Amino acid sequence: MDKVDVRFPTAKRAAKSDGPALPRTTAERAEALAGLMERLSAHLDRETAAVQGRLSTADLYALARDKQPMVLVYEEVARLLRLDPDGMRALPPELKQRLGDATRALTASARSNAEALEVNNAAQQLLVDTMVAAVNRARQVQPGVAYGPAGPVKGYGPIARGYGPPAHGPGTAATLNTRL
Repeated sequence: MDKVDVRFPTAKRAAKSDGPALPRTTAERAEALAGLMERLSAHLDRETAAVQGRLSTADLYALARDKQPMVLVYEEVARLLRLDPDGMRALPPELKQRLGDATRALTASARSNAEALEVNNAAQQLLVDTMVAAVNRARQVQPGVAYGPAGPVKGYGPIARGYGPPAHGPGTAATLNTRL
């Protein structure tokens, strides 16, 4: 494995960029933000359809992984635009309209995505609660099956609880599964 010294980067390495540079002017930032919001809206719509279509966890994870960089760039470009209110006022009306339309589309996509994720989460929680209730019901000890009644047991003296096999019925064997 090669060692890389990241403390003192060379001028050549510092000039080279690993990723795309952020736009420098307000108009470039607004144009980039509108395009990014349109792509992010389309991505959220795909993710919503995947959740509603019950795609595999791996597919949903891939969608979420692809969404993260877009959200980070969106936050940074939006922050840079908020820092330049004079530049925002000077934008052409067509670009302002495009930003407004992209914002409304992104809001609608995010809302439907959040609703789909909430419904999916509620369904999973219902499934888990049902399974837990079923396991708890199965683990409950029925009187007369595994343990006898509290108090004296005929022929065993005064004990509070004791093992007493049932006289008849489906519970003729008493076992306790301690692995649950």
